[in-house]
Amino acid sequence: MKRIFYLILALAAINSCSVAKDPIERIVAVVGDEPIMSSELAAQIQLIAIQQGIRPKSEEEVEAFQEKVLQDIIAEKLLLIEARKDTTIIVTDDQIDAAVNEHIARLIEQFPSEEAFLGELGREGLTLRAFQKRLRPEMANQLLKQQLINRKLSSISISNQEVQEFYVEFKDSIPDQPEAVRLAHILISFQPSGGTEDSAKKAAEQVRENAAAGADFASLAIAYSDGPGAISGGDLGFLSREDVIPDFGRIAFNLAPGEISAVFRTEYGYHIVKCEEIQGTQAHLRQILFEIKPTAADSVLSYKLADSLLTAISEGADFREVAKVYSADDETRKSGGELGWFAVASLPPGFEVAMAHLTEIGDVYGPVESQYGLHILKLMERQEARHITIDSDFDQIKNMARQAKTGEMVDKWIDEIRQKVFVDDRLFGD
Repeated sequence: MKRIFYLILALAAINSCSVAKDPIERIVAVVGDEPIMSSELAAQIQLIAIQQGIRPKSEEEVEAFQEKVLQDIIAEKLLLIEARKDTTIIVTDDQIDAAVNEHIARLIEQFPSEEAFLGELGREGLTLRAFQKRLRPEMANQLLKQQLINRKLSSISISNQEVQEFYVEFKDSIPDQPEAVRLAHILISFQPSGGTEDSAKKAAEQVRENAAAGADFASLAIAYSDGPGAISGGDLGFLSREDVIPDFGRIAFNLAPGEISAVFRTEYGYHIVKCEEIQGTQAHLRQILFEIKPTAADSVLSYKLADSLLTAISEGADFREVAKVYSADDETRKSGGELGWFAVASLPPGFEVAMAHLTEIGDVYGPVESQYGLHILKLMERQEARHITIDSDFDQIKNMARQAKTGEMVDKWIDEIRQKVFVDDRLFGD
């Protein structure tokens, strides 16, 4: 995935002591006369969780990641300061809207379906509209900076000799064209039983009792929440009522500062919400989410359906037509289950196992289990792995060389800007 600037995981901590020591709001860095606030960083944590699924497993990993990304955010703000000085650079609302829509479209491509992407947002109580609103300032800044960088680097050219030199220097580290497959699937989702739902509710109520008794809410979120914002102590940042799904908003926006909600149900599971602060029509919220996850017993019916569909396909039923009728993946169902191309090495574990059985084009195998349910897979096409060479892939290597040269120039330019702008990194300061 393209490196994402202006995103930082700064408030996360693995052990509860680290979270408890942080105040709710503080300045974590200053660039020029612009502070970077902890609430701003907490909002970005959601983006990085949704986009990359990053969950460091130790405090050392958290701190190393924080420091790396903090330097990126500082670099981005330095470029933004420089861009704002140039009054000839103009970004329109239409350009921002287009950038937001393009960015979201790229994110959706990383999920099995648009429904799965929206579900990930929903687990944080957010609507697509709220996510778009959060992206707008970032996209506006990116457009400003991109125009500035394009002007600065418009004169960059790269000769064939430079391409040759780049290839000679880096040919051993240039990744091979990976083995890839084009797949189609039929998704059969799991449905939790009443007993499973009762267990989730009971667990939520116990955690809510602990929070009401004085346990640190952020630490409880890290330990128990299934939401992608758990690593930030369940911090949702400042939200308006229209930013969240109605069932969530009816509870969350009736809380007073410091108040913790009762356990309540939405389509995404059981929530516990704490209101940290209210500013006008916005509330600074934290949440702990208990998803209602089907158990092994709940999956029996799904496995029976998968087996019956596999039997039907083996007896001649058309895979595309079966997918259109039975697949729970709304996005791919329309195209008969078409998933597209995947590098074999990056397939999910269950899909990797399936590849041992999908040896010929047209082979069908299943069921394969994932977090979304059961998959019946069909091999549509295969591309063998091969070495990238300058003879057969000159344009691709030239683009790599241009990116490397551009990166070096941008880094040098940022260093020059940094010498002229005040920067104060307080991330790990007292």
